[in-house]
Amino acid sequence: MTNLPAVLSTLTQEIGALTEKLAPARPDFIAECIDNLKSGGMMVPKGIAAAEFIREYTIALAGVPSYGLAVAVMKLKRGEYPDVKPDFMPLPAMLAAIARLETKTIRDDLVRLREKQDTLKEAAAPKEKTSEEQMARIRALHAQFKAAHAESKVTDRFRQQIEEMTPEQAEYWEKISAIRDAENITEEQMAFRRKVGKQIDGAAEEHKRAAE
Repeated sequence: MTNLPAVLSTLTQEIGALTEKLAPARPDFIAECIDNLKSGGMMVPKGIAAAEFIREYTIALAGVPSYGLAVAVMKLKRGEYPDVKPDFMPLPAMLAAIARLETKTIRDDLVRLREKQDTLKEAAAPKEKTSEEQMARIRALHAQFKAAHAESKVTDRFRQQIEEMTPEQAEYWEKISAIRDAENITEEQMAFRRKVGKQIDGAAEEHKRAAE
């Protein structure tokens, strides 16, 4: 999208307009709407005292969007609700339900626009770079993997060497191992001696199993 800031600005304005329509009706606006219904010839529902009807409607319509209430009053005066008798005002709870229903489309549009706004903001946000700490952990894990892989390869080669040692080779290295060590033997020589010893033992075991 070439002009993302402009699109986001338009979405913000549309969201603001819809949010304003969903603002709760003030008590004075509720009283004005009820008075409009009464002046249009609709009577207070039976069972509600004349002195209490404004209070009852104010309680029931608290939190109801002013836009939905205004639309509901207009349609009631025009007789556009077939299920509502034209000579009596709807009961307070019914009028509140009608007013909320008139704002369902607005609420749905608001949800859709906010989801679109969030999606565009996420797409426009700069991608977070990997921190040095994260990179260090990645490098450490990679080094561990390489070390484990290398050790596995060495083990496989060593096992193959053991399996390939013939009886003659084993006898030869037994003789070599029997020779007395020099006074100043190096660690490398000791490691080699241990390696050969393992090969001899492994070969002997292998040939023993083969003979059985």
